[in-house]
Amino acid sequence: MAEENRSTPVRRTQRGAGWRAGLGRAPGQFDIWLLVITAALVGLGLVMVFSASFTQANRFFDQPTYYLLRQLRWVVLGLLTMVGLAFFDYRHLRNLSLLMMAGTVLMLLAVLIFGAESLGSRRHLFGTSVQPSEIAKLTIIIYIAYWLSSKGSRLKDVSDGLAPFAVLLGMVALLIVLQPDIDTTALIVFTALIMFFVAGADGKQLTIILAIAALTFLLVATRFSYASQRVDDYMSFLRDPTLGSDQMQSVMQALARGGLFGAGLGTGESQVQLPFTDSIYAVIGFELGFVGALGVVLLFGALALRGLRIALRCTDPFGQILGIGVTAWITMQAVLNMGVNLGVLPFSGLTLPFISYGGSSLLACMAGIGVLLSISRHGSSQKAPAAQAALTAVPQGAGADYASLTLGWRHWRTRLSHFGRARSVRPARPAAGRRSSASRAVAGSRTAAASSHGFTVKSASAPRVDQLSRRVTRAKRTIARKTGASRRSASAPADGQRIPRRR
Repeated sequence: MAEENRSTPVRRTQRGAGWRAGLGRAPGQFDIWLLVITAALVGLGLVMVFSASFTQANRFFDQPTYYLLRQLRWVVLGLLTMVGLAFFDYRHLRNLSLLMMAGTVLMLLAVLIFGAESLGSRRHLFGTSVQPSEIAKLTIIIYIAYWLSSKGSRLKDVSDGLAPFAVLLGMVALLIVLQPDIDTTALIVFTALIMFFVAGADGKQLTIILAIAALTFLLVATRFSYASQRVDDYMSFLRDPTLGSDQMQSVMQALARGGLFGAGLGTGESQVQLPFTDSIYAVIGFELGFVGALGVVLLFGALALRGLRIALRCTDPFGQILGIGVTAWITMQAVLNMGVNLGVLPFSGLTLPFISYGGSSLLACMAGIGVLLSISRHGSSQKAPAAQAALTAVPQGAGADYASLTLGWRHWRTRLSHFGRARSVRPARPAAGRRSSASRAVAGSRTAAASSHGFTVKSASAPRVDQLSRRVTRAKRTIARKTGASRRSASAPADGQRIPRRR
């Protein structure tokens, strides 16, 4: 009785250690290069907002720094949000994703009901201070990442994959289209499709969704007058650049007059409409020239590479999809804005991330960077010692396996498919003895075989210690039988006692 009482605290201690180990990995370090790139983009944005807005601010508000000071407030708020999310473990976002999605839907409904109408649309709350569709970009990505990572191999089924995904995406897209805000809707839809593809969707499913999306946008472009007007202006611009809209012509003239090194900061002679919001990239091309415009492209390219690297190094399926979704969203929005200013795409109202004037856009983008920093800190770091020791004790067949992407040479076509077969990955409870050489040989052979195919295999833990011990015994006997060793030496424990055969 006394021995039983003495063993109870030990057993509770082991359970507590396993629970703490199951919380995750020891925190690693932030991606410093991502911080440097973000700081460079935000700093350039402040300089260009002041350079492009001081003339208009002085004319209307008699204060040259009016727009700069308002942007600085959002920079401070965005910096606090980014730091908070960077230290927050991104894996807890799974538990908050449903609440965030519900709040996003309520905000989008509130915009349609209580939003102030401006230029024929309802996109803002509290005057023109908050634009919920900008914040919805990040919250929708978080929820879709959680939803996709929870499906696993069932994602290829129409009833579990295509149909619910189409309904979820269509509901959110409808709320944003009704504002109307077709540009943001297209950005969210294509970002979700990239995440759906990365998660392992079937090619037929993607083809069906793309066809539905194309037909929907074609219908919207013909039903909304402002969308059809933009398409008509763009087609006229392609036929004859002198017949394009005033906005398109002013942007093209500013880029052409900028030359190689630009006219200089603060000249105020670009004559670009909306110079510090949608068309700020044209102002950069005018004042900093081709060199400055190319520098912005290189900064966003470097951000895309760092974000993709963070996502691929993450050991959690949820973190992988989330990191790729955030990176695709910011990069795609930057490409669309720059493409519009270069005359490659029809004119849209998307801002240039981190650079254009706009509080909601800046806050959402810096929050996305905070999520990427959290993934770099908690997703790719080493496991805690207790979790690492427990995970190495799992033999072959102890749980479900999933594959994570490695972009090695000759494997660049690999996708993150079938990685979600295990709903939860928990470390095994500590076994009574150390891991034998036979079980280590099994794990080594499995790791070598998986590495040769371009992906790494991780195993989920066994639910009970007795199941684990039986599987270890079975693995030792199998290896001993295949290598020609005696069954007695393969199945005998370290203390010399024979393990009884399982009947």
